[in-house]
Amino acid sequence: MSRLRGHISALFFCLGILMGTFNALAAVGDAAQLISVSIQPGTLVMPRTMFTQTWTMQNTGTNTWSATESGYTMNIVGKDRLGAVPLAAKTYAITYPSATIGSGKSVAPGAQATFSMSFIAPEASGSVTDIFQLNSASSVFFGPQVTAQIVVEQAGSTNQYDRAKAVSYANSYDGYVVSDGYFWTNGSGYTNAGALAPVPTYVVGDDCAHFVSCCIGSEPHQWGGGLKIASRVPPTYGEPGAQRIIYTNLIAAGFATEVYSLSELSPGDIIGWNWEGSTNTADVDHVTLYLGNGLLASHAQSALDVSATTFFQDSFPDWKWHLIHIFDAPTMTASKFGTNLVLSWGTNWTNYALYSATSFSASATWTKVSKSPVVKGKLNVVTNTMSPSAIFYRLVLP
Repeated sequence: MSRLRGHISALFFCLGILMGTFNALAAVGDAAQLISVSIQPGTLVMPRTMFTQTWTMQNTGTNTWSATESGYTMNIVGKDRLGAVPLAAKTYAITYPSATIGSGKSVAPGAQATFSMSFIAPEASGSVTDIFQLNSASSVFFGPQVTAQIVVEQAGSTNQYDRAKAVSYANSYDGYVVSDGYFWTNGSGYTNAGALAPVPTYVVGDDCAHFVSCCIGSEPHQWGGGLKIASRVPPTYGEPGAQRIIYTNLIAAGFATEVYSLSELSPGDIIGWNWEGSTNTADVDHVTLYLGNGLLASHAQSALDVSATTFFQDSFPDWKWHLIHIFDAPTMTASKFGTNLVLSWGTNWTNYALYSATSFSASATWTKVSKSPVVKGKLNVVTNTMSPSAIFYRLVLP
């Protein structure tokens, strides 16, 4: 009998250990479960389309999720490919895309929270994915990895200004030396710090236009938006002067125009700043990349997802800005002249070639037009004999 009691006691002891172990495993401080997403994986999206992904997550742990960017956030994991932009500005310069709790309120164990981010479909067709994961107030990732995953539809030429890549470049290099490895330390000098090194803090820094050049341009190590921005001071890429990139490289070259409302800007556009109240584009002191949703990215004062209407202005009450909208692509015009079709586009869009096809379907075969354009003033002009059947034309950048 005593031996039986001993076995029973041992059994209860083992059960106690097992139950204790189970409770210890169940009582995880930070844990989460994905409940739903607003954009299903594989959703078809046209190029240049902005969309918002919202993840609904359940707090399955024992810790309460605190709100704001210093609390629990949904952070990008790995490289951004979809131009991720939060819906609201950060109050300090975080250097990675992240979404805060949608309600702005703490989330108790068992409750649910939403996290939302804006994205931009890139130019190239195919499947594109950004990966995110919850991050605790102590900067520890937890819970399942979730995605914004779309399939970009084929829609004619893929050689337009790629706003998704421009914003993705800013997201990748905002807090770091850009892909050419150089950092402008003042108005006339630069250092070879190495790509992806942290933005130097031992110098004043004058890297704003260089950073924007890489975001919107075609730096050989990693393309941004794809514009052809000339390298005025090699070996550094692009234009190091804030005034010159706005006026010389963009407006005067026919790639952009000045607009007068923040609502007229698109992700990947530019904002130039003067701190002394001058409205002359020749007096620009600073230049930043516009990300969308009223947010900015910049060097040399590294800032990402900060407000375009408050962040830089606190110390400069006499600020003036220039809102620069970049054209997505060259505009081709067509006119009839006798039995000929005259096609033309601006000479500022260099290296584009004219292609034609007999249909506009996704499977159409596009053939380069054999005639070379004739330069007339500021236009490239090609004159073709009109055909009785339909012919479609487009410009292609090899």
